[in-house]
Amino acid sequence: MTEIAIQSNEMHHNDTALINNQPIPHGSNMTIQSNHSSVGSFEDVDDDDDTASSQGSADTVATDTIKNEKELPLPTTPPKRRNRALTVTQHNVQQQPQQAIVSSPIENPMADIKEQIHEFMEEGASISDSDSYLSNDDEQTTTRHKRNQSHRSTISSIHSYVSSASNYDLLLARLGGVNHDQIDTTKENGTTELAFDTPSEEIRKSFDRIHHDAVTKGEDEEIDWEFWSKVISDFSGVAKSEPKILSFHIQKGIPPTLRGMIWQLFAKSKNVQLEEQYMQLLKQEAVYEKAIIRDLPKATFNQHDYFVDGDGSDALFNVIKAYSLYDTEVGYSNGLLYITGPLLLNMPEEEAFCVLVQLMNKYNLRGHFLPQSDLLSQRLFQLEGLVADHLPHIQRHFEAHGIRSNVYAYQWFSTLFAFKFPLDTVYRIYDMIFAEGIETLYRFSIALLQKNQSTILSLEFDELINFLKNDLLEVYKNNSNQLVRDAFQVIIATKRLDRLAKDYQIESARANNEAEAIEALRRQNKALADSIRHLETEYGDLNKEHTEVATELITAKMDIARIHDENEALRQQTNDLKKALETLPAEVEARVKEEMEILYTKNAALVERNSALEDQLAYMENMIIEIKAKYTESENEREGLRQRLADLKRLMG
Repeated sequence: MTEIAIQSNEMHHNDTALINNQPIPHGSNMTIQSNHSSVGSFEDVDDDDDTASSQGSADTVATDTIKNEKELPLPTTPPKRRNRALTVTQHNVQQQPQQAIVSSPIENPMADIKEQIHEFMEEGASISDSDSYLSNDDEQTTTRHKRNQSHRSTISSIHSYVSSASNYDLLLARLGGVNHDQIDTTKENGTTELAFDTPSEEIRKSFDRIHHDAVTKGEDEEIDWEFWSKVISDFSGVAKSEPKILSFHIQKGIPPTLRGMIWQLFAKSKNVQLEEQYMQLLKQEAVYEKAIIRDLPKATFNQHDYFVDGDGSDALFNVIKAYSLYDTEVGYSNGLLYITGPLLLNMPEEEAFCVLVQLMNKYNLRGHFLPQSDLLSQRLFQLEGLVADHLPHIQRHFEAHGIRSNVYAYQWFSTLFAFKFPLDTVYRIYDMIFAEGIETLYRFSIALLQKNQSTILSLEFDELINFLKNDLLEVYKNNSNQLVRDAFQVIIATKRLDRLAKDYQIESARANNEAEAIEALRRQNKALADSIRHLETEYGDLNKEHTEVATELITAKMDIARIHDENEALRQQTNDLKKALETLPAEVEARVKEEMEILYTKNAALVERNSALEDQLAYMENMIIEIKAKYTESENEREGLRQRLADLKRLMG
């Protein structure tokens, strides 16, 4: 039996709650009982996994009462630096829940609890609606609206906490140390391990500055500044002491104005030395620059104003280029464009570079891009196992059509869902990734498939492939909150992931062994086939050779007879040639003399013609000289006539 005790410490006289038409006195405790468990069991999952996924018998949530006014000292002016790139794509109204305590073991499904809490929410909503018309004074109405909103937020928070009571295990697991599948990459690529126990002073000042600006503009009511201030001051402490409250706020979405610094806080990425190294890397040339420039226009978020103006594209190019120089083993992959884009929309490029380094190392995303790593294949294998656990009908449907997880989930995991998903949804996914780790990708993958289960089961191969790649998010269009809530309902047991990882290693080793055996048999078969072909060729050659020898023998006998006749003919011809040679010298001498005489005659004629041409040339040259002289005389005469004409014109004029 489950008991949920709700203590109302500070309620206005108009905020009296009703259950079954019975008022609840101020300051009293309300208990909701249910004979059902809050966690269902999975089929085909081992007992260890069921035990790990259903723990969390006594979860306590406590928060302070809401303070309507908060005053923070105006921070000193920080050193001037580039403005933070912030994009507001969603409105996340954070409400601070009142104290709620969940006690006693949870044993059965929680449908009854949800129904009773839903009734209580409706009662509270009706009360708040009636209270809003009791006074015409604007100030009292505004104050009462804030209390009612907080009241509704408290009830909603309880509902959220109960529904996701055991879904903050990934957050605690990440705080306990390195992710369970994380490898030590510090020594391999020579990077510096970034680890901080407290937030940097710069993050604290940025938070105070944003808070002061919000208070000045009157926009502070939408954000629970007190809670996020505690997170900024001591993230690890809040996550360990109040994990469910932190998960609740993350589920509602990190406020857009705080998202960039909260991501950096979760990732522990603030590192001045690394930022300085980034500035030095920008001065170097990278071999991947042309490839990066070619892929930049393909990024789907390039339609955002920040990238359309050009500054965003330059910053994205800088970060990816710098990382290709920073981690030469990974180099460049176009998936890094999609991962880095959302970071740049929430922080300056040097901070985005530091966060990217942490994503690759601390969050072990680097294994997705290493040439020889099979980490991405392992995670896709784990996803198939989880789909088989949570959605066996879908997995059987996929297997019947030969569809593996790499067909539809490869881009999800390699780009953190940023490939085609809208930015507001990507931001919410990043919120959970930074808080819980890369394993949260499994939650969103299963939530998407579960929401589309009926459609998936109704499609055949071609339509199914197109749907999985393009239309899977349509059910959550403009409703990223529901996607996050559905993802929080998915319980991922760490032991199950570990077992699937071991199964992948076993399957991979078995597949490698089978591949090696098949390859060895293929080589043996090829060698035998080559040997058979060689023997057949040799046999054919020998048979052909035997035939040719027999033919040549017959031909040789015929040739001997023919050659004998030819020899006789050649002897006769030789005698004739000898007689001809005896008379040949005299004939040759006479012919040579005749040809010499002909040549002498031609040469004499040519000499005479050459002499005549020389005389003609001399004559022509003399004529040219005479013509030039006459031309000079005519020019002089013309000049004299022109002068006389000029004199006559002058006399006549």
